[in-house]
Amino acid sequence: MSLLTLIFSKDRALQLEATLNSFALHAHEAATTPITVLFRTSSPAFRQGYQQLAKDYTDKLTINWVEENMFRDDVLAQLLGPRPSSRRERWLRRLRLHPAPLQHQHLLFLVDDNIFVRPFSLDAIVDALNNTPTSLGFSLRLGRNTTNCYSLRCTQALPSFQPGLLGLRFSWSGQTGDFGYPLEVSSSVYRTWDLAPLLSRLPFNNPNRLEQVLATASPLLAGRLPELLCFEQSVAFCAPVNKVQTVFDNRAGSKQDNSSEALNELFLRGTRVDVDSLANFKPDAAHVELDLPLHTRSLP
Repeated sequence: MSLLTLIFSKDRALQLEATLNSFALHAHEAATTPITVLFRTSSPAFRQGYQQLAKDYTDKLTINWVEENMFRDDVLAQLLGPRPSSRRERWLRRLRLHPAPLQHQHLLFLVDDNIFVRPFSLDAIVDALNNTPTSLGFSLRLGRNTTNCYSLRCTQALPSFQPGLLGLRFSWSGQTGDFGYPLEVSSSVYRTWDLAPLLSRLPFNNPNRLEQVLATASPLLAGRLPELLCFEQSVAFCAPVNKVQTVFDNRAGSKQDNSSEALNELFLRGTRVDVDSLANFKPDAAHVELDLPLHTRSLP
């Protein structure tokens, strides 16, 4: 398996720790899966949080910590390698005369408020994708249990599921809510060669814009890749307890105790999310706003 887990993060060390910890707890191949955390900070205190987190996970997971410089170039570098230095090579790459080599065959997008809640195998997911040529991706956040759409504040009809090689498959075109949103950055696995041609042409400068342009471009893939795969019951969800960007007015929690500043201060004092207590949690949506279960560890 050649799969990269790419996580986008900004000013959320405590929430990102929950993502990494729950991934280590539930992904069978977590210890051998390369992870890139593309992160950004807005103050020295937030930077200190990421430094502590990197130290904590040095011997736990294989993580490449990349501080954001130019977001689009940073993302493409993870998928296609470094940007060509010469104008001629960039021109030839745009013409696809010298196509860029893929760094990894598959890609798992995550964001820093993802939490995993039950076991899953990335090897099995990749096998299911490779053996279902009509599939666009494998969603870890969808299942028969996701009957609500948090972002749109509404219920969402379940699609007509068919048995898949691993869980379920369904036609995503024409679906409502999250089931009709096949390209997203918060816990789906894709073939890199399906996304690379889009990403190398589309404009984006942050994770929200990236998801927006992917969603806009998804109809281009409906004819060739009309299906999406998922488990019977989702294995991940997003916990949108705060908001750290101003690009889109996405729905999120607004409690002052859950602000990025407040949670970072707790993190630096040793507080962590108790991901064990969320094992087997059954979310009714891809995003669930909940009170994070916190506990405090002893600092050295």
